[in-house]
Amino acid sequence: MKVKYLLIILLVVAAIVTAGFAYKNYRERLAEEQWIAHMTDTVERDTFYEGLYLDDVALGGLTLQEAMAMFEKSAQDRLDNLKVELVYQDKNWTFTYEDIKAHIDWEEKLNELYQIARKGSLEERYEKVESIRENNVRMETTLTMDISQIQEEINAIADSLAIEPVDAQIDFYPAKEEKFVITPESDGQMVDAGTLYNLVQQVFNFGQPGEITIEPVVVEAKVRAADLEKATAKIVTFYTDMSGSTENRMHNIGLALKKISGTKVNPGEVFSFNGTVGPRTEKAGFKLAGVIMPDKSLQDGIGGGICQASSTVFNAVALAGLEIVERYHHSFPISYLPAGMDATVSWGGADFKFRNNKNTPVFIHAYRKGTRAYVEIYGEPIPNNGQYKLVTELTQKYAAPAPKRVLDTEGKYVSAAGGEYEYVKSREGLRINTYRVLYENGKRVSSELLCKNYYQPIQGIIYYREPAATPKPTDKPGTTTEPTKKPEQPDPSPTAEPTPTPKPSPTPEPSEPADNGDDGEN
Repeated sequence: MKVKYLLIILLVVAAIVTAGFAYKNYRERLAEEQWIAHMTDTVERDTFYEGLYLDDVALGGLTLQEAMAMFEKSAQDRLDNLKVELVYQDKNWTFTYEDIKAHIDWEEKLNELYQIARKGSLEERYEKVESIRENNVRMETTLTMDISQIQEEINAIADSLAIEPVDAQIDFYPAKEEKFVITPESDGQMVDAGTLYNLVQQVFNFGQPGEITIEPVVVEAKVRAADLEKATAKIVTFYTDMSGSTENRMHNIGLALKKISGTKVNPGEVFSFNGTVGPRTEKAGFKLAGVIMPDKSLQDGIGGGICQASSTVFNAVALAGLEIVERYHHSFPISYLPAGMDATVSWGGADFKFRNNKNTPVFIHAYRKGTRAYVEIYGEPIPNNGQYKLVTELTQKYAAPAPKRVLDTEGKYVSAAGGEYEYVKSREGLRINTYRVLYENGKRVSSELLCKNYYQPIQGIIYYREPAATPKPTDKPGTTTEPTKKPEQPDPSPTAEPTPTPKPSPTPEPSEPADNGDDGEN
């Protein structure tokens, strides 16, 4: 009986234990199902998880469409604020976000935030969602723009507003009583495209609409009327005498002067006699007159005499204080100027050039009046009542060689028996220094060696014919005939001169052009 009772008790206990275990398993399974349902409910939703932020805006609970609608509007408002207006007087130019291809990546960022914790196992996703809720995930939208897209247009605007300055002009009418007419200058303006571009960039980067007033920089004209008014004084008048010249020679001189007259030489510019006068041809209006040929003989040639024009210009230019660039003396001294004060020219050879070393233009009025050749230089006066003078100094003299006698067997130069013809005149040689001396307020203040001159000795040429034959007398017994002695030729060695007064250090002597064909005198 006791055993039976004990067995029943054991069975009851076993049943109770089994029931307890079954209930426990049920409770655990129920809890697990509830947890899974909770996790599923937490992660499986079509809204942003709590703790997600974009531009500090909480996205939790918003659908993707709701968030996009919200950010699309705010982004557009932000883009619309990207606006710059350039203003100049009644003109304006507007640039917007479209011109600079501005973009805000709000859509990309929303999609990226929305996809967080959307992949992986349920537990992994749940843990990620819980981490987001506790720690938050924040993102910022990025605004990008390419302002270089409008750089060319800004450059074009700057160019369109640029105005080139116009220098004051001066016109010279040497033949009129009022010789100068001055047109005032006109200042220009410029806009620095780089500076304007930087200002536009600053406004766009600030993110708010802005207006920029363009203020061009004044560009002053380099030449002003006030300066040109100073350059209308007559600095010097110089003339040479043509008395004794043929009408053709005076015509050539006058024509050369006419071609030069009215010339304006700007600061730094170089004047060329040959370049201004041009070729000496009959077509150009020049006539036959005496010229010095390469063999130093005097013969007629087209344009003979114009070296008197170049020499007159040289003296006027030197007395005006202008810089002598190129100048050559004649083969021998000429009659219309002292030795050392002449300037020979030839087309294709020797030229006379000077540079305007002043800050204002100089003008040349050159003309023939009767038997005189005049050159006037106009420009800015020499300071302190300044006046230049040319002074020459003979440093050495060489005796003229005896002429070479040439028998004219063909009668080309001498027709009569026993006659002679001086084809080339023997001339002494000279070394002469030419100085330019400056006086201010009547006092000598400086002296410069302007040029060195070496007129080489010239051996003359005399053509002759033998005298007519005469009967030979019969010699008397006891007499002899002595041969005729040739005349002794003078020694061409230089004649000693007194020691000259010390002068400034000489400048290199210009070489004399060979066969320059300079003009002669009549």
